[in-house]
Amino acid sequence: MNRPRHPRREDKDPGSGDPKNQGFFPLPEEVANQAKWILSRSNAGCVHAGLWLDRFIEWERDKPTKYSNERKRVIESLSRSCYHELLSAYRRRWCEMLGTYQAQGYVVRLFNLKAASRVVVGLGAESVLETSIRLHRIYGFPIIPGSALKGLARAYARLIEGKHESDPLFADIFGKGPPEARAGKVIFFDAIPANPANLKLELDVMNPHYAPYYQGSEPPADYHNPIPIFFLTVAPGSEFLFAIASEDKNLVSQAEEYLTKGLTELGIGAKTTASYGLWKGV
Repeated sequence: MNRPRHPRREDKDPGSGDPKNQGFFPLPEEVANQAKWILSRSNAGCVHAGLWLDRFIEWERDKPTKYSNERKRVIESLSRSCYHELLSAYRRRWCEMLGTYQAQGYVVRLFNLKAASRVVVGLGAESVLETSIRLHRIYGFPIIPGSALKGLARAYARLIEGKHESDPLFADIFGKGPPEARAGKVIFFDAIPANPANLKLELDVMNPHYAPYYQGSEPPADYHNPIPIFFLTVAPGSEFLFAIASEDKNLVSQAEEYLTKGLTELGIGAKTTASYGLWKGV
């Protein structure tokens, strides 16, 4: 019995026949057509930055390993007024969530900081592109995970203050590992954008000059071609909300000090040794 052959993706190239259209979505025809429709109505269509970055990736026919304009679309999506309304509504719900913790007896500390340099969290996360950035899974705006903030506060306490798990205050804030494993008593919440008006993403670039050397195939040499690698960053001046909570007021105060100093002195995310990821007071 001869079964009908399913058409291959390249059989129905949405960009075929049009030499000016050098990009298309390598998807089944009906899905590609829907993506093309959303792209054509970008002003009224998808405003989810994460979808532009991870799902609506156009493939260039002449350069199958190169993707174009995806990061620029992420930047443009955050500037739309409808996105500002969405982010403002989420911020109100986020603050109401903190209020429920207070109603249950927790001490909550909420504070604002402004990016003093470019910030990139999640640069090495899995992505169809070479680089990534941590975005809210549902709404698509940039966030800083609470786990990263807790790790930064802990690193500051250990590296700068010289604290260790043998210190009761340190153990109460961050917990302890085996064999006496226990959780810490302080909650570090995800940091979110505080003001949609000053939230901006910027495109940055890394430019490794010795790719064959890094790949282990050749020694470094001046005749190697540089290969630019673009990535998204949170722009300086972007304001974020940070929050921590605990049932113990003293623990909250000490954790806030560790976190604030870690953000302003060490930085968070990738490339902190190059002065990325630093914050300052508003």
